[in-house]
Amino acid sequence: MPRPENTPPAPGLLHFTTAQIPAGHRIEYWESHNAKALIGLDIRTLENSPLQAEEINLHFPALRFARVKGSSQIVERSERLIAQHPTGDVAIFFALGGEAFFYHSTGMIMLKAGQAVLYDADRPFVRGFTYGVRELVLTVPREEFMRMSRGRTLTEPRVFEFATGAGTPGKDPAATSLASLVNSSLRRPEEDPHHVEQAALALVEQLVDRALGTDRDSAYRRAREEIERRFADPALDRAQVASAAGVGERQLTRLFTAQGRSFSEHLLAHRLQAAEALLVSEPRTSIADIARRCGFSSPSHFTRRFKDHTGVTPSELQRASEAQSL
Repeated sequence: MPRPENTPPAPGLLHFTTAQIPAGHRIEYWESHNAKALIGLDIRTLENSPLQAEEINLHFPALRFARVKGSSQIVERSERLIAQHPTGDVAIFFALGGEAFFYHSTGMIMLKAGQAVLYDADRPFVRGFTYGVRELVLTVPREEFMRMSRGRTLTEPRVFEFATGAGTPGKDPAATSLASLVNSSLRRPEEDPHHVEQAALALVEQLVDRALGTDRDSAYRRAREEIERRFADPALDRAQVASAAGVGERQLTRLFTAQGRSFSEHLLAHRLQAAEALLVSEPRTSIADIARRCGFSSPSHFTRRFKDHTGVTPSELQRASEAQSL
C-alpha cells in the first residue's frame, strides 16, 4: 500500500494529500495525519465518491498553522476521542469557503466564508462540511490561552468576522490580520519563525480580549450566543435575549439592525440553518421532530418558512440527501 504523500512543498512545511492513497484507506490515513499534525478527529464522508483531502502544516515551538481542503465530510471530536488524543490546545478555524455547521455542548452555530470560530479543542464538537471544507487552522496551547484570558476558561465557541484583505468594513481587524499571517506563512514560510509566532500570539491575544470582553461588539456576540443556545425553545423572545446580553430591548434592536437584519430575522435564519443541517445529516428523522428541535411551533409552519427560504420543502431536501448517501 502506498504511504501518504508527506513531501514538503517548501522548507518547513509538511504536505499531506489523499491523492495517491487507495480509496478504501483514505479516511484512515486522513484521521492518522490529523491526530499527529493537528487535532485528532473521527471522520466520515457525506458522498458516494472517495474522500479527497489535502493539508499543509507549519509547526512553531508553541503554535501550529494549517491549511485544509477537502470534499464534503463530517468530523467529530467526542469525549472518547479526546481521552485518547488530548491536544491541550485552543483552536481557531477560519472558514475560507462554503458553509459548516458546528455542534458543541450547548448549541449549534453556522459558519460561512469569512467567519472564524475560537474553541477549546479538548471539548466535544461535531463539524459538518456539506459542500466541502476550505479553511485555515491555528492552535495555541491552553496554558498560553489562560495567560491571555487572565485565567478565564473558554467554555463555548466565539465567532469573529474576518476578511482575506485588510480594511474590509465590518470585519475584525485582528482576525483579518491573523488569517492573512497564517495564510502567507503557509504559502511562503518566513526566515524568522520567532517573529511570525510572536506576531500571531499578539493577534490571538487581541481576539481573546474581545471574546471575553464587555464592549458593544461583545453584547451583540452574547445575544447571538443566547440564540445559538436556546433557538430550540419556541418561547425564546427579544426580552430573554436582551437580558442574557446585558442590554435593554431597544439597544438589542439597534445592535441587530446595525448588522443588517432584525432580531426576528436573525432568529428565524438561525432556526432554518439548524434545520437544514439536521435534514442533511439525519435524512430519516421526521419533519415534525426536526421542526420541534429547531423551535418551530408546528411542522406546517416550519415547512412554509423553509420552502420560502430555500425553494424546496424539508421532505424534498431529505429525500435528496438520503439518495446521495446510498
